Amino acid sequence: MTVTSASRPLGLTIAAAATIAFGAFFLVMAVLSLASGHGTFSAGPAIALVLWGGLVGFCGVALWRGARWSRGPVVAAALLHVFAFAEFAMNGAPVALIGSVVALASLVGVLHPISRVWLNGEA
Repeated sequence: MTVTSASRPLGLTIAAAATIAFGAFFLVMAVLSLASGHGTFSAGPAIALVLWGGLVGFCGVALWRGARWSRGPVVAAALLHVFAFAEFAMNGAPVALIGSVVALASLVGVLHPISRVWLNGEA
């Protein structure tokens, strides 16, 4: 499927962009984890964050390009992010609500009927 920004539904564009942004966010968090100066203790979380950020970013780019298979991983990651960021917000970090709302927008965008039809090639 040839993808142009004009043909991609708005919800799918938002979902893909938000997923790519989450991937970049986790990669930045990995760098900050390494830079925290805790030695080898920081390496483990940094590796996990690099792997997760790379996977999420890869799925976001695939969704942007119209890969039908990417819908499942994007939905799973968005659900995880909605609840994880909401938990951080309830435990004293209200700015984390931004992450939860962005993840919810990503979830709604990728599950919207028009996005599903477009990804199935029926549009």
